[in-house]
Amino acid sequence: MNNLKYYPFERNRYYYGKLLTEQDFIQDQQYYNDKRRLHNRFLHGVGIAAGLRVVMVDEKSISVEDGVAFDFSGREIMVDVPSVYRLSTIDGFDAIMEQGRGDYAYLCIAYEEHGEVPAYNVASGEQKQEDVFDKTRENYHLYLTDQEPDNYDLTLDGLFEKEEILYEDYQIRITQTIPLIVKAGEQLETTISLENISNAVQISAELEETIESAFCGNETYLQAKWDKVILERGEKLSKTFVLQAMELEHGSIVIHVQPENVLIQEGRDVLHPTKKKTIQIPLTKTDNIQSMVDRYFETVMEKTVRNNYPQGIYLAKISLMKLDQTYMIEHVSTVPFHQYLYSTFLLMGITHGMQQELKALKDRKQCTPPMEHMQYRGVPQVTHPERKASGVVQISLGIGGKRDQIFFSQEIVHGLGLGPVHLDLSIQQDQMLYYGVGDMFYDMEVKAELAARVDTSKGTFTIGVRMIEPTSKQFINVHWRAVADALPELEDDQERYLYIVPNKLELRVRESYSLKAVCENMPYVTIIWKTTGPESGSIASDGTYTAPGIPGIYEVTAYCQEVPELKSSIFIVVRE
Repeated sequence: MNNLKYYPFERNRYYYGKLLTEQDFIQDQQYYNDKRRLHNRFLHGVGIAAGLRVVMVDEKSISVEDGVAFDFSGREIMVDVPSVYRLSTIDGFDAIMEQGRGDYAYLCIAYEEHGEVPAYNVASGEQKQEDVFDKTRENYHLYLTDQEPDNYDLTLDGLFEKEEILYEDYQIRITQTIPLIVKAGEQLETTISLENISNAVQISAELEETIESAFCGNETYLQAKWDKVILERGEKLSKTFVLQAMELEHGSIVIHVQPENVLIQEGRDVLHPTKKKTIQIPLTKTDNIQSMVDRYFETVMEKTVRNNYPQGIYLAKISLMKLDQTYMIEHVSTVPFHQYLYSTFLLMGITHGMQQELKALKDRKQCTPPMEHMQYRGVPQVTHPERKASGVVQISLGIGGKRDQIFFSQEIVHGLGLGPVHLDLSIQQDQMLYYGVGDMFYDMEVKAELAARVDTSKGTFTIGVRMIEPTSKQFINVHWRAVADALPELEDDQERYLYIVPNKLELRVRESYSLKAVCENMPYVTIIWKTTGPESGSIASDGTYTAPGIPGIYEVTAYCQEVPELKSSIFIVVRE
């Protein structure tokens, strides 16, 4: 069944006395196979229908569990028994390692068939006997790649949005995700992402876009900026902007990106794109769902036939650690691009669950007054003492540091809320703590200078280390102590507000979004984020919410640590 065409359909017409050859029987098989593949592809889609989980067995091996998937040609891929594989024996492993990368790899599965039960055919003539078989076994083929799938328009997200490449070179890629179509007068979201596609590097990027037929806040432009961020290979940073479309009868939102408004710095190299980029988003009078349905029926035939070539299903992303001439598996993430198929029964269950969640939400709203934010008045006058926090962070030096080489810690949350803080840093060696200039004391094993960068808008800081002398040490321990100014006194006659931006949010399963808690008349307070339960997803201390793997409606609450009575909640709708 290596034929990838669906049509034309032609079947045998039998009559008494007809001479049959092997081509007649082959045509019969092909007719029914092509009909079934057409049904699978157009009515079910592409992806995993059951099982096929990838499990880490040990630091060198994985197990692929049994399961079923449909490929991009509608062919069934069946794994009947779980099998354990040593990663280095899977096709594509050597190529990834030889190219100097190897910090992660995607495990893919593809349809494959081969002959079974060798036969001897006396009528084969010149045909080689080793090519003659009594049976054809349908099987599968596993392989590794470091390339992402190139068929975004065939994913669930591709039904509503598309991805435009603003800039790409050997090191980084800047993309922008936009809706395929927008209803006039409504809001839309667009996301600009900075992604490292090669080895780890320090990157700075800044771009400005001008907008026609829409506003970003009160402006007709938007800006995205990343300042000296260190990205590992495959790591992506995103910024999301909310636009307000104008109420137009006809037309499009047009986004312009001029080369002179884009500045990129990779390490020491400063780069500019050479071409202007123009992005258009059509405006419509119909709602987005109806537009999606209409567009799907108009384009699905062309897209399916055009993409009818051998493509693998992405089963897992495998994070690797390279050690000289060998490797270790660090982590396995299953189905990284959400290539799942949902049966009618499962969709009915999801719909039933969402109806129950919506009913519970409706009942709750009838019992409690609606609120976009909560207000707390009459806070007693409180004088807060000086706030302090401390900790220890271990900074890796790799295989050792060279003179003038610079290393950075991960972003550290000091826990004192937003606003300025004062930091004291010291290097630990045995029972000694060394402050100030790093080469003052001869007995220091690691002679280095320390510095810190504080992000007052996030309540975090990053430590930098510059080597004064070479060292063979692989890490150092840095003690830090943070001190923040006392909180301003709270007066009785001030009204204080806490609300969450945005006040409404819809996500897909396992998708992340950065929430922001806004405190009016309360500078430099600490926000504590909570979800309603362990099955409601997770939220980090900086407000980054990650949706659970199950659709539903979940509540997220922000509390003010200094005034616990002050809080605000939003409900997040999670869809497939």
